[in-house]
Amino acid sequence: MTDLTGHVAVVTGAAQGLGRAFADALRAAGADIVACDRRDAVHDVEGLTYVADVRDADEVRMVVDGAVAKHGRIDVLVNNAGVVRPTFATDPWEQALADYDEIVDTNLRGSFLFGRAVAPVMVEAGGGNIVNIGTDHVFPLPGVDVHGHGAMDLYNASKWAINGLTLDWAINLKRHGIRVNAIHMGATDTEMLRTWMGDKATDDIMSTWMQPTQTAAILLELLGEGPTGRTGQNIGLWVGREPSIDDATHAGARLPAAP
Repeated sequence: MTDLTGHVAVVTGAAQGLGRAFADALRAAGADIVACDRRDAVHDVEGLTYVADVRDADEVRMVVDGAVAKHGRIDVLVNNAGVVRPTFATDPWEQALADYDEIVDTNLRGSFLFGRAVAPVMVEAGGGNIVNIGTDHVFPLPGVDVHGHGAMDLYNASKWAINGLTLDWAINLKRHGIRVNAIHMGATDTEMLRTWMGDKATDDIMSTWMQPTQTAAILLELLGEGPTGRTGQNIGLWVGREPSIDDATHAGARLPAAP
């Protein structure tokens, strides 16, 4: 079992769903939790909690600086905060701009801001882990073609872009002992997916979904690999297939030394 006693873990979007499962699992493994979310329910998480918007640079700094002020270090960052809504190439212009600001700024800018804020803290400490959260739209089940959704162009674009952060950070930060990986899961029983599905979320369909605790268990296994563990990899978790940390591939063709 992974022992994270003495470690400090920052989890974004931690009020519910996957974020809450990550925070609870990390806490159970002994880590001190720093959690943020736009929802007041984040205060139900055990640890240092903030109502904060990951799109806002000042609020990101508030969370990261608060974590360092209280604990003196950050060992783990889970870039989990994300949103989804239907978006189409033919949407009205003003709606498209608003959707872009909400979806891309939350999913991509939020991960960028937290990663850039936390990386110097980890460099000074001599190591750490950054885990980005993706989707099976980017990393599908082996044998299944990568495909679009037809109704999620902004969500998918934001998650594809996270691949760029994952690989480049992994290369750049490896010499500092910082591992950077991404977890890409399929349909998981969260409030976000239930809202997306609406009336289509029948008992039969929901019975096939994975549980947030399964993804949280993979996170702990990933962290448990320690400083010499994998970096620059995507880990895929798919409906109908037992979640395994071995279902991974490099985010890029190779992981060269940083320039």
